Amino acid sequence: MAKQRKNEQSVTLEISLTIAALLVLFGWSMRSTPIMFAPPEEELKSGDPPEAGLGADVLVVLPTAARATTLDQLITDQAWLNAVEQEVGEVRTIHASQLSRSVMDPVAWMIIPKLAASQLDPTQTQFVRNWIEDGGVVILEQPTGPWQGITGINSMGGNLPNATRITSFDGAITHGESRADVAQTPLHTTLMPFNPSEFSQGVDYQILMEVENQPGIIERELGRGRVFVLLFDFGMAVTVGQQGLPDSSFNIHVAAESSLPDEITHTTHLVADQRLRTSRIPYFDLLERNILYLADSHRPVARLWLYPRALRGALIVTHSEGGYGKASQFMPGWEHDNDVSSTLFVVPGSMSPEALARVGRVDGDLALEWLLPSHPQAPRRTWGVRRFRPFQRPMTLSEQFHSFNEDSHPYGPTVVSRSFNGLWSTSYFSVFRRLEAIGIQLDSSYAPAPSWMTNNEEEYGYLWGTGLPFHPLDKYGNRFSIFELPVSIDDRSSGYTLEMVRRMLIDASDRYHTTVVGNWHPDTMGNHPSFDALEGWRQSFDWAESQDLWVTTMSEYARFLSARKDATIDSSFSREERRLSINVRFDSDPAIVPAIAFLARFEGRPIERIVVDGSNIEIAELPLTGDRVLNLLPMTVGQHHIEVFYATPSEH
Repeated sequence: MAKQRKNEQSVTLEISLTIAALLVLFGWSMRSTPIMFAPPEEELKSGDPPEAGLGADVLVVLPTAARATTLDQLITDQAWLNAVEQEVGEVRTIHASQLSRSVMDPVAWMIIPKLAASQLDPTQTQFVRNWIEDGGVVILEQPTGPWQGITGINSMGGNLPNATRITSFDGAITHGESRADVAQTPLHTTLMPFNPSEFSQGVDYQILMEVENQPGIIERELGRGRVFVLLFDFGMAVTVGQQGLPDSSFNIHVAAESSLPDEITHTTHLVADQRLRTSRIPYFDLLERNILYLADSHRPVARLWLYPRALRGALIVTHSEGGYGKASQFMPGWEHDNDVSSTLFVVPGSMSPEALARVGRVDGDLALEWLLPSHPQAPRRTWGVRRFRPFQRPMTLSEQFHSFNEDSHPYGPTVVSRSFNGLWSTSYFSVFRRLEAIGIQLDSSYAPAPSWMTNNEEEYGYLWGTGLPFHPLDKYGNRFSIFELPVSIDDRSSGYTLEMVRRMLIDASDRYHTTVVGNWHPDTMGNHPSFDALEGWRQSFDWAESQDLWVTTMSEYARFLSARKDATIDSSFSREERRLSINVRFDSDPAIVPAIAFLARFEGRPIERIVVDGSNIEIAELPLTGDRVLNLLPMTVGQHHIEVFYATPSEH
């Protein structure tokens, strides 16, 4: 019996040791290869129909929305809202079915985009004609339907030929380099033929722009007003230029040699034209600016300037931490010692709350650097006991957002984000739907690719033709509330040089009045040593300040965009007195109050006198924009009344 008990104890011990060994082996295996679960479905949000602005000088007529299943069905009429908000400020909207004469009377300009134009009936188009004849200004895009009496075009729609280039813009009120820059704009659009049988060029209409050597914009004088007819699809050109060009089914290209999951690509695969990949010119900003100048030339309006005070542009220095960890602190630390600041984008979990707090204490702006859950390096949620956490799954964007905000407390929550390495979903709308749902207000993921992703082919500058934040469109043609602001300088892209950084900052001030977003990575000197990268980062602050650029952070820029949107401005114009009367109100932080902009010359004559709240101001001291079209008048918080008097036309 004793021997039997001894054998049984031996067997029990062997089983126990085997189980223990298996558990150790299982635990080791789980630590090295944890069990992964799929992330839950994320909340998605589409864009919202715009709210009608009150008191704005510009009215945009919008169509009935419809879901697009292919790119050629996408409604791009709301691209005009981006253009007006960027260049003028406030905008009011009306549905095409509600357009009436009483709606038109309070406004200075009316913009009728392509689809909205096709939804107006003959009675409404007659209202439009009467309003123009009484002094109104209309921008009309590719009109089909009952517009022949106004435009001379008898078109019921149908397929139109493609157009890719502007061949002249002789009617632009800008001259020199600015006009030449606009004429180089690469287009992805269509062109409506213009062969009026009853009109004569030079008598009934003027050609202001040519596209593919055909009329692209014509101007007609009707009574005391003007109509500018765009024969090319401006909305489509700007949307696919800025938001990017997917395939016909809204999918985005994936590089054949990519080692990433199939649903992940890079933002540069959205670039609409190869000419944009090495562009130092924000083409689409200049295009929309110069088209709106045409309306200004007949009926001036007051504009909210693009930057606080009368600053000539902006520089936002950023650093994508990318998992580099606490070593990233040296860049905000150096900046603090030199009285400047930047935005540090951080992957959730890669820096401890203590490290984030150290960045916050030196005035570093903290923002979210996110990864799509299907990316192998996506942050993970884990379950287990102490350090033994064998069950994991990737975090959704929402979980990454909340995790980062918890770790960065009290220096948050952030409303700013950027994707890791500029990686993006292959689904055209999905990322914006996710970011919108979690409350991100400003994203800066569109960026040149690192040199190793492009086989050292050069990529730098305004790859999306813009240095201004824009609202992307959803598949219904509605704008998301989120802004996208592309990166234009990246120290890891091929083509990055110290001279390129200096030149872009000078041009942002002298010529384009745009925002330069630079991304200098904390790990560059360790992994990709470069004197130009190090000096470009350090020197950019001094260069920007010498050019009167606003050196700011992403979060402060987001606050400025919100304050500018909340400002109210309207104007009236007396042609007889040649007087532009402006009412404006600002309730924001005094440090981020934008200037007021208005034409420096009207009908070839300069400003004679400016009165602000009853007091004359010195005109000679007002700054001019680089194209010499607008004067800038710095403002303060509160309500103001401004009167601008233009000199009378010369008799000779």
